[in-house]
Amino acid sequence: MTRYTLTYFDVRGLAEPVRLLFAFAGVPFEDRGVSDDEWARLKPDSPLGQMPFLTVHDAEGQGHRIIPEMMSIVRYLAKTHELAGKTEDEWIAADVASEAAIEARAALVRFRSSPESKDEAAKARYLEEIVPIHFQRMEKLLGSHSWFSGAATTYADFIVFDALERHANMWPKALLAWPRLDAFKKRVESLPELQAYFRVRRPA
Repeated sequence: MTRYTLTYFDVRGLAEPVRLLFAFAGVPFEDRGVSDDEWARLKPDSPLGQMPFLTVHDAEGQGHRIIPEMMSIVRYLAKTHELAGKTEDEWIAADVASEAAIEARAALVRFRSSPESKDEAAKARYLEEIVPIHFQRMEKLLGSHSWFSGAATTYADFIVFDALERHANMWPKALLAWPRLDAFKKRVESLPELQAYFRVRRPA
C-alpha cells in the first residue's frame, strides 16, 4: 500500500486543501507539522526550498518520490484517487475554479501581509471593492450546481472552500451577500467524510 507524508508548518496554511482531499478520499497519511527550527534544518534538502511537499512511498518500500507545490500535490492526489472529474468538461471546470480561488486567496494573502490589513478602513475597502471581484467570478463558475464540476465533488471544491474560509475568518459576514457561495461552503462543512477531520484540524 502506498504511504504518504505531508510536510508543512503546524498550521492549516497552504497545506489545508491537501488535508481536506486526503480526509474526503479516506486515505491515511502522515501529517508532519514542523517548527521553524525544524524547517531551517529541512529546507536545504527540500525540493524547492519551500513547503508543503508530499513524500510518496511506494507500496514495496523500495523508493519514493517527493512532490512540491500545493496545486501539484492536489492534482496528483485527485488523479490517483478519482477526484479530478470524470469527463473533459469536468476536468476543465475543476481547473478553472481552482485557478479563480487561488487568485482570490493570493490577493487576500498579499493584503493580510501589508500594513493596511491593520487599518479598519482599509479592511472595509478591501471587502467592498476587491472581494466582490473574486466572489462574483466564483459564484458565476458555480452557477446552479452543488459542486464546481457539476454533480460530483472534485479537488476544486476544496481549493474554493479554503479560499472562502480564509475570507470568512477575516470578515465573518463576508459571504452574506453571496448566498450560493455561502451555501456551497456549508455544503462542504457538512460532508460526512470530513467530520472526523474537522474535529481535530489545526488552528487557522
